[in-house]
Amino acid sequence: MAGGGVGVAVVGAGKIGRHRARLAARHAGVEFLAIADVDRDAAERLAAEVGADLWSDEVSEVVKRPEVGAVIVSTPERSHAEPVLAAVRAGKRTLVEKPVALHLDDADAMIEAAGAADVELRVGYSMRYAQRYAVAREQVVGKQIGNVIGGLARCYDTLAVGEAILQRSPTATPTMDILTYLVDMIGWCHPMRPVEVVARSHGSILRSRGHDVDDLAVALLTYEDGAVFELATSYSLPAGFPINGMAVRFELLGTDGVLLVSEEHSDQIMYSAAGHANEYVDQNLNLTFLGSRTSGEWAAGTMFGRVADETRAWLDYLTSGGPCHITTAEEARTTLQITLAIDEAARTGRTIELDH
Repeated sequence: MAGGGVGVAVVGAGKIGRHRARLAARHAGVEFLAIADVDRDAAERLAAEVGADLWSDEVSEVVKRPEVGAVIVSTPERSHAEPVLAAVRAGKRTLVEKPVALHLDDADAMIEAAGAADVELRVGYSMRYAQRYAVAREQVVGKQIGNVIGGLARCYDTLAVGEAILQRSPTATPTMDILTYLVDMIGWCHPMRPVEVVARSHGSILRSRGHDVDDLAVALLTYEDGAVFELATSYSLPAGFPINGMAVRFELLGTDGVLLVSEEHSDQIMYSAAGHANEYVDQNLNLTFLGSRTSGEWAAGTMFGRVADETRAWLDYLTSGGPCHITTAEEARTTLQITLAIDEAARTGRTIELDH
């Protein structure tokens, strides 16, 4: 496909699928755009909005269309396997939202199918396309801080967002759904073999609301070279907290330096009597941190942020051979293994050794 146009099918007409479809519709290299969703009305609405050439609730039929050369799967976390398998078995290069799956068996099936069909499968850990992390990683690769000996990674999100995630995917714990970004980032910056996980969790807020999930999880992750990372995550920032996405700290300690990355979003504050809508959930905040939406922001008809840059990079890669550092399926499988181990260690109190 490099050097020419491409037909794209976006599977999933939810919030992230809508972003991806709008971006694809504006990309000069996209010659054909299809929308698929098991919700027929949702597929039709998004197709009309973006001017798609085709829409359907028959996902497997759409991804097989000869006009479609690549597929973006933006379904809920628990529903990745079926459309990904359909796409790769049809020989289509595929980008799926993170995490690749919620179970290792599903991840392995996708990787095996992609390998058998000799097609590329990537996973949308869009944090790799946020400037602050990409620039930080460049310093690590260049040995500006020497050899990495460990660090800290933590991300918190609000109760409103956490409940929205759990309602669509009840087993998508904060470790599986948001800490996973930082586990991927550690692996990208420090591509060594993870060997051990210790973790604890605690909380009652989410359980009091009917979710079988603790509010806070804290873990220690050790790699084969001895590097050790402290990780923490929570869905339980209180109602009214002025953030519309994740609040993140990412720290790397090296033999010759240190990298400290803060993504707290308090650099752009607005108070409005009219309020500011959180597009992810039905919430209107008088005090808000503008620019804190994890996916990014639309302004003046253009999308800014990491999902936008990742989507454009994927489409550039398909059509002109541009650079692409989107997470591979194999990397995503390692990240999934780690996050599953964190939840298991927290649940059982045991140290989990990671098999390879």
